[in-house]
Amino acid sequence: MSKRSKIILAVVVLVVVVGAAAFFFVRSKGSGPEVKTATVSQTDLGVTVSASGKVAAGLRADVYPAAAGTIDEVFVKDGQKVAAGDKLASMNTGPLKLQLDQAKAGLATAKAGLANIGATSVSSADIAAAQANVKAAKALWGAAKSAADNVDSAAPTTAQINAANAATNAALLAYNNAQTAYLAASAVYGSTSPTTTAAAAAAASANAAYLGAQASAEKLASTNMTPAQKQADAAAKQAYAGYKAAVASLGKAQAASPSTQRAAAQAAVVAAQQAVNVAKSTVDDSTMTAPIDGTVFLNAAGVPGADGKTPVVSSGSAVSFASAPFSVVDLNGSTFIAEVDEADVDRLKVGMSATVTLDSFPGKSIKTTVLRISSASQPTATGGTIFPVELALQDTGKNILIGMKGDATIEVSSIKGAMTIPVEALFNENGKNFVYRVVSNKLVKADITVGATTDTSVEVLSGLSDGDVVALSGPTQYSDGLSVRVKAQ
Repeated sequence: MSKRSKIILAVVVLVVVVGAAAFFFVRSKGSGPEVKTATVSQTDLGVTVSASGKVAAGLRADVYPAAAGTIDEVFVKDGQKVAAGDKLASMNTGPLKLQLDQAKAGLATAKAGLANIGATSVSSADIAAAQANVKAAKALWGAAKSAADNVDSAAPTTAQINAANAATNAALLAYNNAQTAYLAASAVYGSTSPTTTAAAAAAASANAAYLGAQASAEKLASTNMTPAQKQADAAAKQAYAGYKAAVASLGKAQAASPSTQRAAAQAAVVAAQQAVNVAKSTVDDSTMTAPIDGTVFLNAAGVPGADGKTPVVSSGSAVSFASAPFSVVDLNGSTFIAEVDEADVDRLKVGMSATVTLDSFPGKSIKTTVLRISSASQPTATGGTIFPVELALQDTGKNILIGMKGDATIEVSSIKGAMTIPVEALFNENGKNFVYRVVSNKLVKADITVGATTDTSVEVLSGLSDGDVVALSGPTQYSDGLSVRVKAQ
């Protein structure tokens, strides 16, 4: 064989060897489209609700009077800064002290009756007087119980609250329409044209109407009848105690037993002492004080004065349990109001952990908790419905200002050791969930049962094992048995 023939033969053999190696290499790596994969693993899965929102004023405390009556003196001005414990106003204590004096007189009478047990005999006149006392005490108890049962009738009805919310929604729609008209006029006629100026005025008027309607709705929704209910319940309880004492006195007279008389007299003394304690507590609490540090606002209920101008609480103003004449707001502290979609709000509870990120401080996460979930919904500009959820913002180390926008993530639940896959690995067809396992460079369709889901992960309850490899969705149309090449991680 010539030298040239030997060279050609060597080249052919080399080509064959290289081709065979390439063939076996491709076979080992698989053929077909390249896919990304993920490994099934166990991890702690946090189920969350996300919502956008903005920073609002912080803690607010409404101050209610200890009893219905009139204001004697106001010690603060609207918008004044106060510290916890500062005096805000004092009640006219004349009627309150009169009630205390009457209660003390009743106590003295009860004690005298107890001291005179056995000193006098029981007569028919005594029994008749005791019977009349029972009748009067029962009537007083009935009136007090009826008053306690009817406290809620003074609260706004659901229909009134719904009507106020509907008015707010309508006002917001009118404002949105007016704002749209203004923007359109500005684009067509320019910002200085009379048409644009008129449209701007209409938009401003519509916005003012919306804010007024919103304030009215919030006032109705926040009406607190709890203090009035407690006072009425206490009065009913006191009247019932008086009735029971009167019945006991009657039984004592009828039995003509000194021991029975003494027990009834002792019960009367106890009831009279309770009346004194209630009256004294009312007098002691006649001065209203600031419960927290902050800025005080007069007539927080927002009821206009007789002249229709700024609300005023002054000497002689009538006050009751139904509305707070003062409100103290901590303007230095702040909260984040998250606008949670109506589909998610039922999953939230006060005290849940949350994280807030503000646009002004990118990359900074603020740990917080849920303080309050509003019971009144609000409309969105796109026609949706949200519920304001209040989150605390304290000791952040940042200069957080009212109105800053951001996002909140609220942890609804946490599943320890959950078997999870990325959401990109989940497929659904005809209501059935499945994944594509990657086995020996081929896709194997596997039906799975899905549990909790988040924005990035899916809990797998059955159908996969820890360590299984699944394909992530991509541009390729997957099918059972498809040969694939695994993309290097």
